[in-house]
Amino acid sequence: MLRVTLAEPGRFVTEEDAPIPEVGERQALIKVAKVGVCGSDIHTYHGKHPFVSCPIVLGHEFSGTVDRVGGKVKGLYPGERVTAMPQVVCGYCHQCRHGRYNICANLKVLGCHVQGAAADYIAVEADMVVKLPAGLSLELGAAVEPAAVGVRAAKRGEVAGKNVVVYGAGTIGNLTAQAAAALGANVIITDLSQRRLDLALECGIPHATLPDGLDGLVGREFGVDRADVAFECIGAEATIQKAIETARNGSRIIVVGVFARNASVNMGLLQDNELEVIGSLMYDQDDFMDAVRLMAAGTVKVSPLIMRRFNIRQYPEAFKFIKESPDEAVKVMMEP
Repeated sequence: MLRVTLAEPGRFVTEEDAPIPEVGERQALIKVAKVGVCGSDIHTYHGKHPFVSCPIVLGHEFSGTVDRVGGKVKGLYPGERVTAMPQVVCGYCHQCRHGRYNICANLKVLGCHVQGAAADYIAVEADMVVKLPAGLSLELGAAVEPAAVGVRAAKRGEVAGKNVVVYGAGTIGNLTAQAAAALGANVIITDLSQRRLDLALECGIPHATLPDGLDGLVGREFGVDRADVAFECIGAEATIQKAIETARNGSRIIVVGVFARNASVNMGLLQDNELEVIGSLMYDQDDFMDAVRLMAAGTVKVSPLIMRRFNIRQYPEAFKFIKESPDEAVKVMMEP
């Protein structure tokens, strides 16, 4: 089969005759149809992801059809259209035993620590496979994963009925804002890119602004009480510090972005203003299924974010495009 490996930062290697993965008794072999390029893939490509190293076959956002299943798999059949949660968990650590397998002590992620979907086939644990409803295309199926990240973050923020600011209007920021709005929040999103802000408005996010207009918009829309919850979806010291400096006393900040380096923040403000700073990592099955339902209903819109498509052999070209045209590369899809 065809397989593309990020051999080292900045260099992909394409194998034409890589072996098709073996399928365990409780696994399914998926014939890959679509692979999304994630921000964490871009960090890895540039050698700046703090938890991923090369060589690695990228691709943790994907969809496809079931090719075959192991002997102990029930209820999953060849030809079914699916996506999958990319977590590989141990099942026995404290977090797994208490249902928090998204932060498993031994967590591995497809496309980050073990082979991902940048190939013709991928073998996954059958209990991580999620069938796609009839109204959700394979392309949108490959975008369920980032949507689930947004759903998880919004739930961590307990946003129903709250005033929310989202820092960053890339894929994760946009989907976090959409998820928060779907859960009943009044949302403002901010970014340096007007193009991404226009996309946010197209997706139904009610308020969008460049950073220099944020304080004024918060005052007009939220009043003197300002925001109840802020989401940092960039992974930058400047934005997490801005969130801390402008947070209302006793409010909550959810960290969703991946930080390539340690950030220096004002811990005095965290203590003195009694702020809650909460991390949000990936999702659990409920979050993933909620993302499927919201996307199938059209409540969370992903199609406007998918701007370019490349053949799987064109990974170098795709990453060059992402680097040179970030405003036109909110979500890029690879098609094996």
